[in-house]
Amino acid sequence: MKDKRWSRILELCEKQNIVTVEELVQALHVSEATIRRDLCYMEDNGLIARFHGGARMIDAQRTEKSMNMKSLLNVKEKEKISRYGASLIQDGQIVFLDAGTTTYNLIDYIKAKEITVVTTGIPHLTKLSQRNIKTFVLSGFIKPNNVAVTGKETVSQISNMNFDIALLGTNGVHPIAGFTTPEEYEGEAKSMVIQRAKKTYILADKSKFNKLCFVHFADLDEVTVIVDEKIEDFDYRLLDCIVAS
Repeated sequence: MKDKRWSRILELCEKQNIVTVEELVQALHVSEATIRRDLCYMEDNGLIARFHGGARMIDAQRTEKSMNMKSLLNVKEKEKISRYGASLIQDGQIVFLDAGTTTYNLIDYIKAKEITVVTTGIPHLTKLSQRNIKTFVLSGFIKPNNVAVTGKETVSQISNMNFDIALLGTNGVHPIAGFTTPEEYEGEAKSMVIQRAKKTYILADKSKFNKLCFVHFADLDEVTVIVDEKIEDFDYRLLDCIVAS
């Protein structure tokens, strides 16, 4: 119940940037005291910033959200995409699994046997090992926000590997700029994965569309995108798109 409230609070903060306690009480049908406790906890965990009478996003335009924050956003949409993405993995394949919450959730739905997974996601390692999935973790620096391995060494390692299938995340899908991410080496790593994979899928819920980040890593026609649903103000004829069912 708490997780659902926190998820809804984050969604409202993201949509409006600023939300009042009164608005949250009305939206969530709980007491003011409950909302204030929720906001206090969320601020302590770096999810939002409180002010007198409400809360706001933390530097929404300048920084990438933490993995904790992302895990509470668009939960149903990500689950739908994760299930579909996992169904694409076949027995015996070598799989590249990107860092991020959607790919992290995807691990729960993998049914393929005798696969090898290469990942940049540090949290992914525990879940993969619990599933007894053979896993190779790349080396490099740890990016704090999404707890991912990144850096020149990471890109170099990927350049010497081959993948049957790659499942990537993205921070933005833009009709002109293509697929983008905030960090340079992370963008280089994603680009290299696309070069080394037989088939690449990008997992993107509707919140990623018409968003633009600092680093371009792929053109729209380079990959196939898996979405939860299509939004009205994006021309999906620009890309190869699958709506997860």
